[in-house]
Amino acid sequence: MEKIDEILVSEKLPIKEVMKTIDNIGLGIAIIVDESSRLKGTVTDGDIRRAIMRGVDVNSKISLVMNKNPFKIKGEINQEKILEELKKNSRNFPDYYMLKIPVLDEEDRVVDIFIESGREGGFKFSRKEEKIPKPVEKILVVGGAGYLGSILCRKLVSRGYKVKVLDLLMFGEEPILSVKNNPNFEFIHGDMRDITTLTKTLKGVDAVILLAAIVGDPASQNQPTSTIETNYFATMTLAQACKYHQINRFIFASTCSVYGLSDQILDENAELNPVSLYARSKIESEKGILSLVDENFSPTILRMGTLYGLSPRMRFDLVVNIFAMKALLEKKITVFGGDQWRPLLNVEDAAEAFIKCIKAPIKDIRGQVFNVGSNEQNYQIKALGQIVKATLPETEVIITNRDMIDGKEDARDYNVSFDKIRTVLGFTPQKTVQESIIEISQAIQTKKIANVKDAQYYNNR
Repeated sequence: MEKIDEILVSEKLPIKEVMKTIDNIGLGIAIIVDESSRLKGTVTDGDIRRAIMRGVDVNSKISLVMNKNPFKIKGEINQEKILEELKKNSRNFPDYYMLKIPVLDEEDRVVDIFIESGREGGFKFSRKEEKIPKPVEKILVVGGAGYLGSILCRKLVSRGYKVKVLDLLMFGEEPILSVKNNPNFEFIHGDMRDITTLTKTLKGVDAVILLAAIVGDPASQNQPTSTIETNYFATMTLAQACKYHQINRFIFASTCSVYGLSDQILDENAELNPVSLYARSKIESEKGILSLVDENFSPTILRMGTLYGLSPRMRFDLVVNIFAMKALLEKKITVFGGDQWRPLLNVEDAAEAFIKCIKAPIKDIRGQVFNVGSNEQNYQIKALGQIVKATLPETEVIITNRDMIDGKEDARDYNVSFDKIRTVLGFTPQKTVQESIIEISQAIQTKKIANVKDAQYYNNR
């Protein structure tokens, strides 16, 4: 943003309209002015969300919740002047903070804005148009102790985000132990189906990533009630709560399984053809979430390929992981059918896709659906078998009939296009099936994974 006018809003505007400006600009603040551009106050996205938590109506005027005495400065600005004003006003800040400072002329008209940050007494100083801080600071990851979540949370914390996790710990606490004591990590043990717990977790967050679900066709088949409650009803409750609390960024983990069966290459506009309760539950959630889109709520749907690879919460009910484990320990793998296509995606790369969405401009992701993966990792199952054999040469590959799901032949067969996410978000997976097979084999051989038959490694237990 180069023009200060873009973040100046009238004191007569409703809260909801001001939040739209804050989200679109991405600075986390709006400057409230009168008709002559004279400063009346400032308001941050955090100010608005705390007010909503207190029950303030989003249609109320912004003057009701704005800070009427913000830190401001007149005339030419420099580091010495900032320090002098801070001391004069007895402002106390933590070791690391960031101020967005309105700059006024002699008639109190807003003419500029500066970003000022300090860490342990030091200062980094820049003009607004030269440096825009990341708009998202604190992220709620629902299901953050799972297969994907435990990796995503580590990546977010390592990149300076504050992370809050809501998780039932169905598979134990071990996946988050290494990050649990990090000062930028907060854990809440609870069920997303509990509305009281769900609402409490939204306090203070700027974005929500929903990973929690009954995942996979067999697990959904065996837990149909929990699948509907979690994958649809709880999902919609959370999305609606985010919209109400003006949490604009909501990223939903969906699946390429929604395509089910097709002989076409499928982009995001392709017909959906689910063959399982799991896929149907994701489709209904996608529809419900996208129906909530407006200028103040910008959900994003990520349809992921079939995941694979090492994770702190390992899974051995995913095709590449199963093949790697069986090839190592049993020296043989069974390929059911083999002609059917699957798009594959390493779990590390999947986490990067969510981070891409967190960092992307709102306009690029509002109401968008992205297939997540790469065109190069669309594989027929029999080709996967050959990759395993090439990587672990002692492996015998046995071809048999297709697996059975819901008493029927496994009908899933889909080849997916990932052009959109590469073009819009610049997402390109880095990990390969071959290197992941080696990593999994080494983890088993070194006893990093002690007992591959342990129930914690299987969603359908």
